[in-house]
Order: sequence, then structure tokens, then C-alpha cells
Amino acid sequence: MLELSIFKRFGSFELHVELSLEEGCLAIFGENGSGKSTTLRCISGLVKPEQGYIRIGGRVVFDSELRVNLPPQRRSTGYVPQGLELFPHMNVYENVAFGLRVRGLSGDKLRSRVERMLSMFGLAELKRRSVLALSGGQRQRVALARALVIEPELLLLDEPFSALDAETKRTLIPELREMLEELEIPTLLVTHDRREAEAMRAKVVELRCGRMVRRSMPVLKEATA
Repeated sequence: MLELSIFKRFGSFELHVELSLEEGCLAIFGENGSGKSTTLRCISGLVKPEQGYIRIGGRVVFDSELRVNLPPQRRSTGYVPQGLELFPHMNVYENVAFGLRVRGLSGDKLRSRVERMLSMFGLAELKRRSVLALSGGQRQRVALARALVIEPELLLLDEPFSALDAETKRTLIPELREMLEELEIPTLLVTHDRREAEAMRAKVVELRCGRMVRRSMPVLKEATA
């Protein structure tokens, strides 16, 4: 569950965002520069708002009045940024294991969780391969596995499918949606593509000039990307 009300100023641009998400997927639409990615970065802890609060799973991770600002590794968020930001000097296994190592997990518990996630994303046979040798779809799966292996309370996806071809999207998006529904992880999705939101069965809000504007969007029964 996510609840937030934040304010952030960048020169003359002001970002005011209020939203809540209990379950399922919420897609954020908006023009470039409207604050979509900044909103996700504030939630993840990579950017500090000037005012407001952020609660994840009922826990306060940021509150300007209470002077609470937890670091990213303590926020229980899985984050897939634009460009994926995989570590090129690490293989597939090491990339997926990174978040667990940062949180102090090691040994059999770490191996078990990483192996399970590699299997879920069809990466088990590629675990010793360099991420530089992977296809775009495979790299996307590694980024998603890395975000989910920490068992987050909230998943943040910033244009996660924009670099994929149509065929890869048709395969990956339904698989991811079903996985998130099974794991019951609320998801915040930034996208420019209506079809991606439909395929994820997402509710939709729009950012205009740094402010949220709610709107409805039909969900297709058999949506494809």
C-alpha cells in the first residue's frame, strides 16, 4: 500500500503529487518533464521532497514535519529505472543478488531467493552470463528479477518496456502482470503507451504541469502490448 502527498521545487517548476494505491497497478501518464520519473525517485528515496509524507505498507518512510527520510534500502521498494541501470561488471546472478547483499542477506537464504527468481523469469540457464551479452528482453527480465527478489511492498516501474520490440512486449507484459497479481505487489507504472497500461490492467492518472489529474481508461479483457 502506498500513500503520499509531496511537494518538490525545481527552479520555476513545482511538483505537487497526492495519490494512494492499495492494490493492483496504477499507471502515470504525462508529457516529458511533467515530473513522472521524479515522483518515482521521491518514493524510492533517491530524491528528497521539500514537504509532505510518503507511507509504504503503512510505514512512514518520509515525513518533512517528523524529519523522517529513510534511505532507499530501508523503503521496501523494488525500482526499475529508465535504462535499467544493470551493473555491466556483474553477471546475471550477481545483478539479481545485489539488493539482497546490500540488505545483509547471504549464504543459503540469498542463494535460494535468487535461484527462485531466476527460475520465475526464465533466467536460470543464463545466470553466469554477462548482462552485456543479453538481448533487450533478457536484460529487462534481469532488471525485474533484481527489483522483485527483495520481496518489496511496492514495485516502481519507469518506462520499463519502452526499449522492447512488440513481440517481446506481448510475451513479457502478461507474464509480469500475472506474477504481480500472484505476489500481490502494488505497482506504480510510468509509461507513454496506453496499450502497456491496458495490458497491465492498470488504473490511470495523468501528470500535467506537476499536478495529478485523474481520468478513466477502459481495461481490455485480452489486452496486448
